[in-house]
Amino acid sequence: MKVYVTSVGTSPEAVFNPLWFLVEVYSWVPDKIYLFWNDEVTDVLNKVTELIERLKKAYNVDIEIIADESMKFSEENPIEFRDKVSSLLQSLRREEVIVDITPGRKFMSALMLGAGMINNVEEIVYLHLQDFRRYMGRLLFEIPMVEQQLFFKEHLTGKRGNVKFPGRKKDEPQEVKIRREDLMAVINSMYIDGEDVFTVKVGNALVGRVRLDKKVEFTVPSFIDLNDDVHGNYNLVKEALIAGGLAKFRNWDELISLIRTLRASKRPIYIGFDTNALYFMVPSKILEDPRFRERGNLIVDFVYSDEVAEEVGKKLNQKLPYGREYGEFSNQPTPKARLAMLGSIELEKIKMLGAERTKSKEIAEGDTKIALDYKVFAEEKDANVIVVTTDDTAYSEMEAYSGTGLIPFKLEWEFSFGSTLEGTWEELRDSIYTLAVLLGELKVGKYSILGIWRGKNHRDWRDETVKVRNFEYSRILTMLK
Repeated sequence: MKVYVTSVGTSPEAVFNPLWFLVEVYSWVPDKIYLFWNDEVTDVLNKVTELIERLKKAYNVDIEIIADESMKFSEENPIEFRDKVSSLLQSLRREEVIVDITPGRKFMSALMLGAGMINNVEEIVYLHLQDFRRYMGRLLFEIPMVEQQLFFKEHLTGKRGNVKFPGRKKDEPQEVKIRREDLMAVINSMYIDGEDVFTVKVGNALVGRVRLDKKVEFTVPSFIDLNDDVHGNYNLVKEALIAGGLAKFRNWDELISLIRTLRASKRPIYIGFDTNALYFMVPSKILEDPRFRERGNLIVDFVYSDEVAEEVGKKLNQKLPYGREYGEFSNQPTPKARLAMLGSIELEKIKMLGAERTKSKEIAEGDTKIALDYKVFAEEKDANVIVVTTDDTAYSEMEAYSGTGLIPFKLEWEFSFGSTLEGTWEELRDSIYTLAVLLGELKVGKYSILGIWRGKNHRDWRDETVKVRNFEYSRILTMLK
């Protein structure tokens, strides 16, 4: 019989993730799980139990959870905890036992390690999370695998364990619909399977070469052979990598410094966006950057120009022709419409957060009208309105109204074909998403990712979903739902 023994601390993920690691990566499934707990963590215990129940369904396994009163101890009495752990392990000496010392307070880990050694259990594990503050509260496959390492008895004590792990198992390949965030599970799976170097293609056209390490390296070819109605041209690759975050804005920190400086004036601070800033997903980047928050709350408000909303809307309904030769892309959005859809979803995000709409009464259009819209709003609100753009012309139009409260800010990117971009796993995840939806389809290593398909609706765009073909580990996605 296979037995797993651990304690419950203040984080349900810290309790569950080592178990999930063993089940998914090593195909080691316990018959019984013993959970030591106390009165301070009853809510966590319930959450852990729920996660194990989800795992049982996702992996179609039967696991008995033992967390009754006999497993309860007083945190103020470490001796009681030691004695209970030792007594349990003594009773399990004939079984294949793995003791996990990851969760709980330091004294729990120390005492469980000691008890495991004295009773010569088959294996002892500890899941180390390198950037604890950043990833605390997340499940195993929501975290870049490079940030996690499962240490075994040999690492911890110098004495080898006795468990023979069968190794990772594949399910029948499936086509799965997943959200942008869950693409991390796909990248993690490739990394676990040893695919830490792979290509990104559209058809036979190479878009990039990826190397997974602590940082991601994405090498862009000097020439990309894309120029058709279905996939767009090579410039769309650049726009996708900027929107996804692998191609950086070199003056992003200056935007944050500007906001901090303006806060001293005590005037309200709003951020508005030019149309191209929406295409490059600048609102999402602001929302995901913790430096734009204090105590969990945004330090700015949002505003959007009526003209910007109209510019985005005009392109949304552009579609490719009907035709068998277009396959999945028949009557689907054109590359320009897909770019506009990214902007439209960005608008929806800030509207959900209460963004205000501004519209001037001046007769104008384009960049001039956008500048006037934000100028009027700044004057009416007696506020500082930072308008983010990536376009020189738009910046010049807005700069003409400096002094009214309108403060244009031009973001400048770092990108050139033939270069190697360096970034985080999250930036790779998001760039795979933007490449897939803007180019329509993508080959990432052995997987095909569809950003466009027949029947894709507004909810799919709003939820930032793509389809992944031939994914052999759909059980992971079941766990993440």
